[in-house]
Amino acid sequence: MLSRLALATAISLALASPAMAAGQPWIAAWYASPEPSATDKAFVENQTLRQIVRVSAGGTSVRVRLSNAYGTQPLHLDDIRLARRDTGSRIDAASDVAVTFNGRQGVTIAPGAYVLSDPLPVSVKPDSDLAVSVYVQARTALTTVHDIQRGVLYVATGKQTDAAELPAAGVDLGVGRAFPWLAEVEVSGSAARGTLFTFGDSITDGYGIDPDGGKTWPDILSRRLHDANIPLNVVNAGVSGNRLLHHGQWARFGEGGLSRFDRDVLAQTNASAVVILIGINDLGHAQGPGSDGYVSADDMIDGLAQLAARAHERGLRVYAATLTPFKGTVFKDYYSDEKEGRRQAINAWIRTSPVFDGVFDFEKAVEDPANPGQLLPAYDLGDHLHPNTAGDAVIGNAIPLSAFNWAKKLPK
Repeated sequence: MLSRLALATAISLALASPAMAAGQPWIAAWYASPEPSATDKAFVENQTLRQIVRVSAGGTSVRVRLSNAYGTQPLHLDDIRLARRDTGSRIDAASDVAVTFNGRQGVTIAPGAYVLSDPLPVSVKPDSDLAVSVYVQARTALTTVHDIQRGVLYVATGKQTDAAELPAAGVDLGVGRAFPWLAEVEVSGSAARGTLFTFGDSITDGYGIDPDGGKTWPDILSRRLHDANIPLNVVNAGVSGNRLLHHGQWARFGEGGLSRFDRDVLAQTNASAVVILIGINDLGHAQGPGSDGYVSADDMIDGLAQLAARAHERGLRVYAATLTPFKGTVFKDYYSDEKEGRRQAINAWIRTSPVFDGVFDFEKAVEDPANPGQLLPAYDLGDHLHPNTAGDAVIGNAIPLSAFNWAKKLPK
């Protein structure tokens, strides 16, 4: 049994912990939904990986969440450091700190598990970049990744987590543009009082958008909210290729939206609202009635209604976005007139359904008025499915900020 002195010391240390400080809630500031790797042949060994992430909320301290969600063996990461980014791979050395777990450097993550770091005394500004550097000594499989880099990944040989700069960017680790393990960055001491999660597929995740420019539509919406002094930051929970009612056609398209919604939105700290844009892959990735993976418009409507009901049960505001045009897409067999009919039926329901707290008409924002069902060429990435940078800007600026005035009443 603890002595009175030891007990008093333990209590005082607990009360002094940044994680327990009154009035300092943790806010998600960056997120990358974990996905299973598409290969079992990708490894790193004696390498440092420096991932750049753009946080949507500022704060006075930081913590990170790492994932071994799809690993079948314990994942050992030998050394992890965090710093504010200067430019490129260069860090602000004065802000460089060791990322610790229960006071220790390095961590082993059980199969299927996550770990949350100790609070780190690093202040960050909204819409600024952090560098998270991870060193792995032993040959380690890349089993848990996120498919789309919304930042940039730098790679170097040996233990260089505290190096001022790393030389190599764009290195292919055998998993394409994916990056491993880093799932979330949270901040405390933030002016933001809640988080709006954007939940969807590649159009939300940022496919084809400059991965190091903060130009996805969630990035744009987050900056607009900040500039308008609405204390709500935006975090991206998109997964490229994702479907609502089925898991991905291949591993890196992730678990289905209904399956991952709890983990990626409802379980998040200080989640206050969600914008849902998902369903185009449910149409495109299956053929006609009777084919594997086919979903009717009613199936999709029921699935979207379930997301809304589950979010409302947790006290979140729920917004839905209409499915954007895809006629003429270059992806073979992805479009048909029958699928377009289902898209229109789903959008008609979204626009009139009482289950949402608001609706954002992304279709009308990027559709070609002269060619209904098609993206306006100026907003088309070139595949007639994904909006380009200009299209994302139009989407991000089309959302009325008045829909979020309630956030001004969130408790401080």
